[in-house]
Amino acid sequence: MRVTNNLIYGQASKSIGQANDKILNIQSKIGAQTNILKPSDDPVGASQILLYDGKNQTLKQYDEAMKMAKGNLEYQEVALDSMNDFLDTAAALFIQAQNDINTQADVNAIAHEISLITESMADLMNSKNADGGYIFAGTDSQSPAFVLGSDGRYHWSGNEGQKYAQISEDLKIPVTNSGKALFQDIWTNRTFNAKIVDGNVLMTDKIQDQSDLDAFMAKNYDPEHPELNTYQLTTSYPEGEGPKADAGNSKNDDSDTEEKPNNYHLYTGMPANYVIKNSKGEEIESGTYTIGKPIVFSGMSFILDGEPGASVDITLNKPVKDNVLNQINDSLAVLRDVNSTYEEREAAFFSATYSINSARQRIGDGRSEIGARLNMIEDREDYSSANQLSNTVAQSREGELDMGAAATELSMKESALNASQKVFSRMSNLSLFNQM
Repeated sequence: MRVTNNLIYGQASKSIGQANDKILNIQSKIGAQTNILKPSDDPVGASQILLYDGKNQTLKQYDEAMKMAKGNLEYQEVALDSMNDFLDTAAALFIQAQNDINTQADVNAIAHEISLITESMADLMNSKNADGGYIFAGTDSQSPAFVLGSDGRYHWSGNEGQKYAQISEDLKIPVTNSGKALFQDIWTNRTFNAKIVDGNVLMTDKIQDQSDLDAFMAKNYDPEHPELNTYQLTTSYPEGEGPKADAGNSKNDDSDTEEKPNNYHLYTGMPANYVIKNSKGEEIESGTYTIGKPIVFSGMSFILDGEPGASVDITLNKPVKDNVLNQINDSLAVLRDVNSTYEEREAAFFSATYSINSARQRIGDGRSEIGARLNMIEDREDYSSANQLSNTVAQSREGELDMGAAATELSMKESALNASQKVFSRMSNLSLFNQM
């Protein structure tokens, strides 16, 4: 075989190139601090590294969803905290307005301050997030949750849908709360109507204990059968007693047709009996009372001043939900009316306070739900961080480079390159005509 110069140069160039490639490969591994630069270096290890990288990318997507959810929930939390503060202030002002030493000017000033607070609360109920969406409007975040109608009342205009955030493969949480549940569907104080149907008495009726009435209505009110929500209170003389005939008057005396004087209070202080029956005629309560003193039944108070033998029909009114701002404004209208009676103002105070307390309870529940979701997100964030770190460590372990071995290998590859270069240099100087 003839050894030509081209063959010598070709073989030497190939050896030097291969040595350079090996040096560059080990230098790249040392620079990247990994033993796998391309799948062919370790097909199984490379697939594991891609698997761990895919898991981390998925976790980062969930991190972004949690970041968005956390922002929305924190906006709601701030709004509800402020709303609760305003309700506390309004409740305190209503208590202040009940002071008997207040003049009408004082009451008007308090009412004006409360009305300014309601405007601030209305603004909070239409709060927006950083993107300009209404946070309490449901899924239609581009439209306000509440609008002030021409009738001067606030109306719900959103929807009750909720937006959700997927924060893990199997877990998604709501990131919005319906303003309808928080501010609109607020129970007003339960009420009743009472009407004298028989007897010569004066009646004063009122709510003696709202919590007792609420409990009674929660147990007994029937929305589907209104006729079952009626009761009858009757009074009677104690056993063995009864109306005394007026010896000076004859039953057939024409003077009986003349107007009799008001004698309602002639029986005040006398003992008498009472019975309360339901719409089916079943007795549900009975006892004795002192005429002119209240008969208290399930939070309802009745003062019947006059002769026993009276009959009163009692009807439980349908429970009503309304926007808390509407209830406050209705009460303010009564306070501003100089012709309103003491009883009307007392009822207005009570109605506003009841709605405010109901709203505070509902808002408190909403804040608790938001807090629970934020805690869940925080736990998931901690889990995601730990999981990503674990995946990164696993990735490093799969492609881990032994720096000592790599340095030794680099030194060997460099020595091989130097040897190849020296061989090439010696062979390039060989000639058939060289003499020893």
